[in-house]
Amino acid sequence: MNIKQVNRLIVTLALTTVALAALTLALSSQSARAQAGDEIHVDKQLGRADPVVHVGEYLTFTISIRNDTAFTAITLPLSDTYNANVLGYVDAVPPPDSVYTETGRLDWADLTTDFGDLPPGQQITVVVGFIAEHPETAVVNAAEVHDALCDSGALSGTNSIISDTESVGGSSPVDKELLAGLIPQAGLPLTFTIVITNNGYTTMTVAPLVDTYNPAWLAFNYAVPPPDLVDAASGVLTWTDVTSWTGDIPAHGTVSVTTVFTALAATDNVTNHAEATGASDWYGNDMGGGADDVPITIIEAPTATPAPTNTPAPTPTQPAPTPVPATDTPTPTATAEATPTPALLPETGRDVGILNSSLLASLLVLGTGAAILIYARRNRTA
Repeated sequence: MNIKQVNRLIVTLALTTVALAALTLALSSQSARAQAGDEIHVDKQLGRADPVVHVGEYLTFTISIRNDTAFTAITLPLSDTYNANVLGYVDAVPPPDSVYTETGRLDWADLTTDFGDLPPGQQITVVVGFIAEHPETAVVNAAEVHDALCDSGALSGTNSIISDTESVGGSSPVDKELLAGLIPQAGLPLTFTIVITNNGYTTMTVAPLVDTYNPAWLAFNYAVPPPDLVDAASGVLTWTDVTSWTGDIPAHGTVSVTTVFTALAATDNVTNHAEATGASDWYGNDMGGGADDVPITIIEAPTATPAPTNTPAPTPTQPAPTPVPATDTPTPTATAEATPTPALLPETGRDVGILNSSLLASLLVLGTGAAILIYARRNRTA
């Protein structure tokens, strides 16, 4: 074999060796990719079963990161983007390195700083918390691993997008009731209670209220708190914002308004209407309104029954005097003196005057005799 043939053989063997090495590397890489998926897998989920959240609610998203490659990840950046028009960032575990609330982006420069290197098949979890600040039919939230590295170079990552979450706003239902046990009667006062409820998860800061009534049958007296506007001719009471009197209404809280009227006349089916429209929450969102009607029937006032008077007891009837027959009595003349009729003693009929004269005469005789007897005795003694 000459020198030329030897050189050709050496070149051919070298080329064959290089080709076999390249093929082996390619097959090894393809095998690793086929077995491990060749990616850092990201999966983001809402941390609750119900995808409908209310404005003011705190909600979390869980970001799971799994190393599906054959290489250990030694650098693992993560970005989380959210709709800043709907969600407000609150917190995260671990906390991000950068927060851009205007654009709605959170960045972790390298999660291995918190969790350590991520070997093949291992998984880590990041939890992010938000407040739903505005209603939206579809809340878009996405997480992505980018620029991941292993000892051999770059690793590809994936992203995960959530778009089936819905944010809904609160409402302000109204309940109006006639005071319990009150029977509407003409001429008497009627009291109503209006309750406004914050049916939401955030504070209600504005709560307008309008109360309407029929002025032909009801006359407005007063309300607590008092309305800002009173249109007695049309029968409209307006509160531009009840919270200016009561303070802000907390989530699921209530406020009450009391209105007092006078029933003017009897009638059937008079409707008293209350409505809350234009309420808004802490974030300036319009809240759904509410209304309620109270139909009443006004009856006539009871007729007053006259009080009984005191009737005097009947006086016993006196018997009529028995008539006495008239006798002819002589009329005395002006010059003649009337001679009194002498009184008679009972049973004897003797004249009292004659009896008195006889008694006097007897006494005189007895007295005279006694005097003579006394005189005679004195003379004898002498």
